[in-house]
Amino acid sequence: MPIAPCAAEQPRPLPARAAAAGFAMPPRTLLMVEDSRLAAEAVRLICRNAGIRLRRAESLASATLHLRVYRPDIVLVDLGLPDGSGLELIAALAPSPLRPQRLVAISGDAGLEGEAMTVGADAFLAKPVSLARHLAVLIGEPLGDGLPDWPPRAEVLRERYAGGDPMALRDDLRRATELLQGNAGTGQQRYAAQFLASIGQTLRDPSLTDLAERAVRLGDYGSLAALVRARAAVIPTI
Repeated sequence: MPIAPCAAEQPRPLPARAAAAGFAMPPRTLLMVEDSRLAAEAVRLICRNAGIRLRRAESLASATLHLRVYRPDIVLVDLGLPDGSGLELIAALAPSPLRPQRLVAISGDAGLEGEAMTVGADAFLAKPVSLARHLAVLIGEPLGDGLPDWPPRAEVLRERYAGGDPMALRDDLRRATELLQGNAGTGQQRYAAQFLASIGQTLRDPSLTDLAERAVRLGDYGSLAALVRARAAVIPTI
């Protein structure tokens, strides 16, 4: 299956030394297993900076289908997915012939790092994503070893990341709202709250993160749904 580049524009490759770190050849493809479109957009910027092509799977089931079709150099797995834990996928891939050259776990819960490494991850990334630091971990480059902090148009990318991609954020909030209201079961509501806590971390929004984590502990999903509706109402339309 053809793999589309991260963006229509031609990506700017990293210096050969940096891109080849940890690889026999520079990495060219990355599969991101991530349910949040907002988080995926941040990684898309990393891919564009590194000249890496990106594909995204939103669930364990979708990731399995992707892995049957093509062999990514890097697989980045979120540990909280709608149909199970990303730890399951890492544990299955680690001893498999389909194992990528680099298998990386990502989560907003830093306490999961030890378990991710135990089941076979090469590295663990804590959300929120930052371009320079997380690019270094993805390609196996030691931190602080001469990688550029930001690609060209630094201020534009900083502004976009700090506020989140509006369309991606709107999609994520709409999805979470649907799971929180109506006849959603407790399991779906709990997943939605964990999903929103991750979004809060990505946006560096402590009020959203704290309320989402409180909903998980106490089951107060009504207050969380009200906050999400209020946040969605002020997202710019462009």
